[in-house]
Amino acid sequence: MLAKQQSHTLTLGQLMRSTRSDSNSLIRQGQWLRNQLPIRFARRLDEFLQLPYLVVHNQNIKQVFDIYVDTFETVSDFPNIITDRDEAAFADLIRQQLEKHQQVVMTLAWKEFRSARLIAEGYREVRHMYPHLRLDSFLDRLFIARISARILMENYIRMRTPAEGFIGVVQKELSPLQVFQELSNEITRLTEAIYGVAPDIEFRGNLTCTLDYIPRHVQFMGQELLKNAVRATTERHKPRDGPGIGFASRSERIPKVAVEVQKGDVHVIIKISDQGGGMPKRIQEEAWQYGWTTADHEEEDDPYSGGTWRKELAGYGFGLPLTRLHAQYFGGDVFMQALPGHGTDMYLLLNHLKEGSPSTEEDDPSTALTETENRSVNAP
Repeated sequence: MLAKQQSHTLTLGQLMRSTRSDSNSLIRQGQWLRNQLPIRFARRLDEFLQLPYLVVHNQNIKQVFDIYVDTFETVSDFPNIITDRDEAAFADLIRQQLEKHQQVVMTLAWKEFRSARLIAEGYREVRHMYPHLRLDSFLDRLFIARISARILMENYIRMRTPAEGFIGVVQKELSPLQVFQELSNEITRLTEAIYGVAPDIEFRGNLTCTLDYIPRHVQFMGQELLKNAVRATTERHKPRDGPGIGFASRSERIPKVAVEVQKGDVHVIIKISDQGGGMPKRIQEEAWQYGWTTADHEEEDDPYSGGTWRKELAGYGFGLPLTRLHAQYFGGDVFMQALPGHGTDMYLLLNHLKEGSPSTEEDDPSTALTETENRSVNAP
């Protein structure tokens, strides 16, 4: 059984050094993925099958299980990669599998990967019936492995067409300001469509700073933190006699959401501050659990937004734990400092992903997970 075989680890630094577009490098990387991806997916499938029956057979979660089965079988059945033609065919296969896992669902609020969205919806449905069921450890392992597999697969595809300013999936001199400005435009438009009003977003600090990082990760983390701040501020300060959905409003002044960027020797620190009312200490701790969302406690017939639209902006309770998982993956982190009755400051710390730095050469959570699982399969 492949789940019991040894899985080999690979740091981001090793991956970056092997990211070359010559034929030998492509064949070598294709062979490595052809051998290692089935083991990684087999282990996740094995964990799915150990979940309670009611979880595995939830319609949404089963769709994710089926996607994982398809990837496992498709990659496992691919013949040995020897020639350039073999490698090109395997690259097409990997590209197709990425599209299945990354097929985005265009919601009014954000772009989510299909598998993550399905897991979130399924988990919400299961916990609605069984509120005391918690699967945080399983979900952490699932998403750690998913982040790793996506990086490996995307990097392999990018090896074929090198882009200026990139080493595979890592962008050199990425501008956090540019990422957050693009996100702010999208989130502001959405908020105005739902509530008729939205706070201004102000940018402060070292706005010219850059870092080497994976753009998709910064976009995801920034999206989650920024939409939470904008939504909380709007909910607390929106005019009570304003228009309905989709109409502009000459609203009372709503406090700004502030995004401050600073660059240190090791980290880039992004602070997002809002005046959305904050939250009590107990709620702060719960907010990091999968499935927790204020949308579960709000009335669906809100006069300022339709239930579905409002739910899309609030999310499915996976945003904060997944943001922390992405930040910690390369040695960063995210912290919350909430002042009940006033607002919240969120601190996002991102490490520079330069080749040779500790954040690329030391073990990431995926490596630790793989080594733990390797030891367990070897245990008598």
